[in-house]
Amino acid sequence: MRILFVLMTIALQLHAFPETGSTEIIKQQRKSTKSEKSAKTGRKFKAQASSGDVRSKVLLKELSKHYRSMKSMEAQVSVEMEGGASQSKETRKGRLLLRGRKFRIDMGEQLIISDGRISWTYLKEMNEVSISHYEPTPDQITPDNLFTLYEKGFDSFMEAENGGDKNGIAQIDLVPQNKSVSYFKVRITVNKSSRLIQRAIVFDKSGVQYTYSITGFKANPRLKDDLFSFNPKAYPGVEVVDMR
Repeated sequence: MRILFVLMTIALQLHAFPETGSTEIIKQQRKSTKSEKSAKTGRKFKAQASSGDVRSKVLLKELSKHYRSMKSMEAQVSVEMEGGASQSKETRKGRLLLRGRKFRIDMGEQLIISDGRISWTYLKEMNEVSISHYEPTPDQITPDNLFTLYEKGFDSFMEAENGGDKNGIAQIDLVPQNKSVSYFKVRITVNKSSRLIQRAIVFDKSGVQYTYSITGFKANPRLKDDLFSFNPKAYPGVEVVDMR
């Protein structure tokens, strides 16, 4: 895809990051998601495999080639969280900068940076930054794999397709092969002409849906190295919480 689409979600399992607040944020980052088992089954996807699997894999291969040809990316992202026990709906907007495994996500009140080895999460309201090792698991949806997460660990199925081979929009469902992850499906919307992902919806087993929409995208922008590290001198009085 944790452009976003997001974009982006934008480390980070994008949807693992809570809203800005107190030390509860750090506690939530450490907790593993406990959720109910989804009532969804794989029957529908198995039924689609014979007609949709080949088409989805061909399109995903084209997407992968396109994204991997880019040395860097800049995307404007909208992240919407909806559902769950409270049935609440929240929307956040921000900007994602990506170069290899390095990323920078500015969500206004929250800034998340990683140089590929270390991650910094800065909370503007508290003037606090937490530092941790960036060690995502292979199954996590992170900023650096958001656009190519489908390359391994997923079965793909063409859910819907409009237009000809090179035009129109396609929706592809990605079903994780590892059933222990917190989500049971990711649905991506692809512009077949530009070979860009427009939207990604993560269906969590808790009943929450995370929708990452790419509202702007720029390929190969010039990104300086200092964008991918946190400089405490730029934030006078910042409190540092080192969790390494």
